[in-house]
Amino acid sequence: MDALTETTQSNQFMVVLITGARAPVALDWARIAIKSGHQVWLADNLRWPLGRYLQGVQGYLRLPPPKGDLSAYAHALEHLLRKHKVDLLIPTCEEIFYLAQARPHVQADAHWFMPETELLFRLHSKLDSLSIMHGLGEVQAPETHLRCSPDEIENNPDTILKPVYSRFGRQVIRSPHQAALTPSQISAARPWVQQRKIVGQAICNYALFDQGKLIAHQAYLPEYCFNQAAASYFEPYTDPRLEEFARQFGQSTGYHGQAAFDFIEEDGRLYVLECNPRATSGLHLLRQTLRIDEQGRFAYTPGPAQPFRIGATLPLFFGAPSLLQGKFGRLLHDYRRAQDALADEQTPLLQRAQWLALTEMFYRSARFRRPLTDASTFDIEWDGPDVNVDADPAQDASC
Repeated sequence: MDALTETTQSNQFMVVLITGARAPVALDWARIAIKSGHQVWLADNLRWPLGRYLQGVQGYLRLPPPKGDLSAYAHALEHLLRKHKVDLLIPTCEEIFYLAQARPHVQADAHWFMPETELLFRLHSKLDSLSIMHGLGEVQAPETHLRCSPDEIENNPDTILKPVYSRFGRQVIRSPHQAALTPSQISAARPWVQQRKIVGQAICNYALFDQGKLIAHQAYLPEYCFNQAAASYFEPYTDPRLEEFARQFGQSTGYHGQAAFDFIEEDGRLYVLECNPRATSGLHLLRQTLRIDEQGRFAYTPGPAQPFRIGATLPLFFGAPSLLQGKFGRLLHDYRRAQDALADEQTPLLQRAQWLALTEMFYRSARFRRPLTDASTFDIEWDGPDVNVDADPAQDASC
């Protein structure tokens, strides 16, 4: 009998810790767990993350930044797991890569809903992941080559360049040439990949796995994107090839946890570009269909999917451009028909939550001279084992 089963046989509820409280999907997991009858704590290293202001949770636990001192992070995490008798830990954002490194040093009776460490890091690689995913179902991977110096870059407009470890479409070079990167930007320690450019419809999916078994799956079209990649609007989409891909991925890897994939459909063919071995926005579309039972098992009841948006991002960030392009009517239509991923009648956010979280992001962007799209995750990003990380700026990021 494992610790999770033993604990939940004596109690009718579990204690669930959800990390990455800054992420909107952390709200989804918290709401799923609360509606399933469990007690929920949220944790992060920010001062004003969204999850701090979610009603119905037991509270917000502030951890030290993982990037600057992993040992301190692991010690604090172990203390919280023991103190609050946590049964189930659910990661949501890029902190999962630090949780994986901290896990061997944490002695606590909790089930961690995340994959095996070696597989996790292989899937985070824009190169290694393709060898795992290519040929699953009817999905192909585009021709991709490792580049470790400017001299290795081909002057080929039909390809793109991107770092082996990156996220949200950042740093993508769409017409690469040898002068595009300096030796300090590309090296064996900071590798890139050069990949055949695929042109077509961008599609994403999100899936939940229990020891290789596909529990739930949802595909969607990413719209209203930052950096032509990070979406703020999610339109449900159906293609049986995507679900079969996810099913075969789980079976071939024994994957446990959350995984998401980015595709492009070109001339009727599906190409998989990368894997995100963590929670992504696809969870918004599944949040009404998932429950967690008293044994920690995930239950999925299929239901109609609806589009979701993130708060007021559409008018706030895309309103002016849509006016200039004569597309404001469409934006208003999309805004009205979509559900707000931050809102829920039973477990609402405090009204000021979105603005406090956004204020902290603007502060971090200005304080550390980073784009706003970087400000949300730069302190928890993991960019490879050989990259020297900066002293964690989040130590000074408290507003």
